[in-house]
Amino acid sequence: MGVRWVVSLLAQAVAVIFLVATSSFFLLQVIPGDPASVVAGLDADSATVERVRQSMGLDRPLHQRYFEWISGVSRGELGVSHVQRRPVEDLIRDRLPVTIRLAGFALLLSLLLGLGMAVIASAHSAGTTLTRLLEYGAFAFPQFWVALILLYFFSFRLGWLPMFGVEERGSMILPAVALALPNAAVVSRTARASLRELLQGNHALAARALGIPKSRVFLIHLLPLAMIPVLPVLAIQAGYLLAGAIVVEQVFGLPGLGRLTLSAIVQRDLPLIQGIIVVFGLAFPLLNASADFLVGLLWPRLRHGQSS
Repeated sequence: MGVRWVVSLLAQAVAVIFLVATSSFFLLQVIPGDPASVVAGLDADSATVERVRQSMGLDRPLHQRYFEWISGVSRGELGVSHVQRRPVEDLIRDRLPVTIRLAGFALLLSLLLGLGMAVIASAHSAGTTLTRLLEYGAFAFPQFWVALILLYFFSFRLGWLPMFGVEERGSMILPAVALALPNAAVVSRTARASLRELLQGNHALAARALGIPKSRVFLIHLLPLAMIPVLPVLAIQAGYLLAGAIVVEQVFGLPGLGRLTLSAIVQRDLPLIQGIIVVFGLAFPLLNASADFLVGLLWPRLRHGQSS
């Protein structure tokens, strides 16, 4: 059953990548604007624009360009940037570590903050209202607004943390906090609902009947079980963190994949945009597979139950 699950997972991942790559290719062909005109410059005449279009291969039939590009994707080759004249996979490889660091730090913060709010809401009735207000606030405020507020107070006014870049110590703290807050609210709501159900279940009642302290029941027995629905949510949120880094990286001047994406959109660098979309599309099935594997590893009874 494990081999069948792996084969099914790989087939789903390949299908997702194919659909994402194909849809991104054709959708980007119909958006307004001429990439050749952008590359040639505002002062270029029609002859120069036409030569640039030919050098970029945009004069060839659409289906020919598609099959050439999709075959390259199957080999791990994402094309050549029209603007920077470098392989797209190299540009992504240079910027991806910064984005992974930011998303990983933000994911850890969202998990800690979300579980903390869920524990407070479940342990104290008065904390439920406060937790809900914090969740609503995290959902309501846009990430760029939170990023600017954090930047103003903790960097400009107080000078505690660096404003821009990744070279100084602590440069990832404020971007990670701005990115983590909405995801912490999602984790909190999921964990809070799971804990509420577990607290009313037979497992908690039996543990209390055996005289186990309430705090031990809560932290040792119930909280790990509450993580079962949280892990798949974290996997989905990790993918959104990678995509959501675009705005946060721009605000804090981080040289990651988000700023590269924004620059490619402004310059209409179609191969680079398509390559980044493929990378984002690949992240979601891989992260979901990792979450499923981790759930099966930590709670084997669930895995055996699914196999039966």
